[in-house]
Amino acid sequence: MKVKVLQNVFIVAVAVFIITTLVTLFIEYRYVSSEQEKEFREQAEYLSGLIETSGTDVLKTAQSTADIRLRVTVIKPDGSVDYDSQEVAASLENHADREEVKDAFANGRGESKRYSDTLKRTTFNYAVKLADGRVLRVSQECFTPGQLAVRLIYPMTIILVLVLVFSALIAVRISRKITEPIDAIDPANPEMRDAYPELQPLVKRIQAQNRQLFEQMNELKEEHKKQDTMRREFTANVSHELKTPLTSISGYAEILGAGMVEQKDVTRFANKIHDEAQRLITLVGDILKLSQLDEKDESILSSEPVDLYKVSQEMMSVLSDAAAAKHVSVFLSGTHEVVTGSPQIIGEMVYNLIDNAIKYNNENGRVQITVEEEGNDAILIVHDNGIGIPRAELPRVFERFYRVDKSHSKEIGGTGLGLSIVKHGAAFHGATVQLDSELGMGTKITIRFPKKAEETSENAAPAAEEAEPVAESSEETNEEA
Repeated sequence: MKVKVLQNVFIVAVAVFIITTLVTLFIEYRYVSSEQEKEFREQAEYLSGLIETSGTDVLKTAQSTADIRLRVTVIKPDGSVDYDSQEVAASLENHADREEVKDAFANGRGESKRYSDTLKRTTFNYAVKLADGRVLRVSQECFTPGQLAVRLIYPMTIILVLVLVFSALIAVRISRKITEPIDAIDPANPEMRDAYPELQPLVKRIQAQNRQLFEQMNELKEEHKKQDTMRREFTANVSHELKTPLTSISGYAEILGAGMVEQKDVTRFANKIHDEAQRLITLVGDILKLSQLDEKDESILSSEPVDLYKVSQEMMSVLSDAAAAKHVSVFLSGTHEVVTGSPQIIGEMVYNLIDNAIKYNNENGRVQITVEEEGNDAILIVHDNGIGIPRAELPRVFERFYRVDKSHSKEIGGTGLGLSIVKHGAAFHGATVQLDSELGMGTKITIRFPKKAEETSENAAPAAEEAEPVAESSEETNEEA
């Protein structure tokens, strides 16, 4: 910053010097020219008086002409040159058309400035009409700005050196005065009293930024604590979820291996081992799916048109046995809405939503699936009239392995990762998830997908459709529970 201040002060000093010099030259030139012309007129009047008293011949012998360094010309009334102090009179052209000569013949006096072909420079000409009718004209080279500059170059050089030295001293002092308060500011704890008025806005901004950074750091710390807690809970939950089926498998296998099982119970024990193994496979599969979503695994990044209505139909068919076992009726209504995304991920999302709606429903319950369009969004709604979720538990239901009723988790089944997969899958597709639930009144989950592709499938039905119930039938198939 000091270097910048020094540069700027030097630039300003040089600019001021140049401008001052030009203005001074202009004023000096105007003054010198004015004084020169005044003196020139006085000399011309003096010569005209001298000629009036002594005649033209006096010009040839008078030393005054040489002393005043003037070109003197006497012009007859017809414009011819009678006398010239620098040229042979007969060799000069007629001067009747000269501006100053015409004015002198007409008004007694005249003057002009013009370039002289004879002298090869600009001259000031002054003419006076004599008593005998002739005109006396005197000419002298004009004092030019260049000549004035040459005369002043030496003193101006000295002034320039003094200005630069003085500017350097001032620049050093100013830069020190400006930068010292800035250097003295403590970025961590800036104090307003340490800054001059021009620096106070900077100090205020630093203080505001420090407050913002402090708040962000606190937020990061809280988020870190939250993530750390979630990590520990996830590790504990994974360990628990893996240990339970493994313990069962190990126990049943040990009993079988020890020959402690009657022949009639062998099949039952083998089925138990198979069920626990399937539970492990499902759990590991769900963990892998979440890992893929977190890391945006390229193997699931396929992007193609997906018909939400058709996907819902397929998942209803897959879960038909589960719905029938619990006597839950599942209905589908709406239109064929197409979104762009991963068929695998969207299929998993719809599967988990319907699976949860069946699992956490009452005997002879109802699940209504609706696919519709709203503005530029495709909407998928899964609404059940099951057990519902307590209001206090709603913020946590999308956490991994979180269960509202942990005591019945084994009876209900599942891995506790279904809604977490739904949440991450929605985020993967830029969709939003809305959860509405009330204890004992059922649950409604709405996923709003941004539509990125229009319906292009020729097989897609253009009008609203409704699937047959998977389990128990119902007359009011369009009614939402």
